[in-house]
Amino acid sequence: MIAELRKTATRTGHYLTRSLVCREPYQDQVLVVWLLVFGLFWVLLSGQVDQKRIAYFALSVALASLLAAICAIDARFGIIPNKLVGAMAACGLAGVFLLDPDEVMYRIAEVVIVAIAMAAFRAVYRWVRGYDGLGFGDVKFLAAATFWIGLRSLPALLLIAVVSALASAFLLRSARYEVDGRHAIPFGPHLAVGLWLAWVFDPMSYVLG
Repeated sequence: MIAELRKTATRTGHYLTRSLVCREPYQDQVLVVWLLVFGLFWVLLSGQVDQKRIAYFALSVALASLLAAICAIDARFGIIPNKLVGAMAACGLAGVFLLDPDEVMYRIAEVVIVAIAMAAFRAVYRWVRGYDGLGFGDVKFLAAATFWIGLRSLPALLLIAVVSALASAFLLRSARYEVDGRHAIPFGPHLAVGLWLAWVFDPMSYVLG
């Protein structure tokens, strides 16, 4: 267990340091990592210090750490480990208990809805196109993410993820990599940055008032 944690930490550190300075093999991840860093500084410097704010900050640090590890592994191997998704879900559920305990049952119901909907979308996409447009790890990630931001903020997460993925594809093309509709760009880092920005800034609160 300790050796596995050490290996994950080392891999994550390597990913972060090379992405921040736009170095191979993670030159397309530079936007993702800088947004993670920016969001963490925003959480640290904004808001008044009280008991609820301290809980929010601790949860944010935990989420940022998990997302960085998910990005590192998915960017390198194209998978999102079940253990990290499970830890993210557990921390998200704990966050609901700490910050808004009256919403726990509603949030669990939303997670179930999202999991079923995304699994159905994945199956239909594969049936229509003949290949997967969304990995099953991405489906589990979105279900776990719902614990953190709820169903209402999921559109913001997906929009940010798509824009981030397009920016990543542009960076790859500018580096003369061939990118087409079937190019396997890991979507996990882009889902991660979508979740992170939705958690930190809650853009749907501005849209819905």
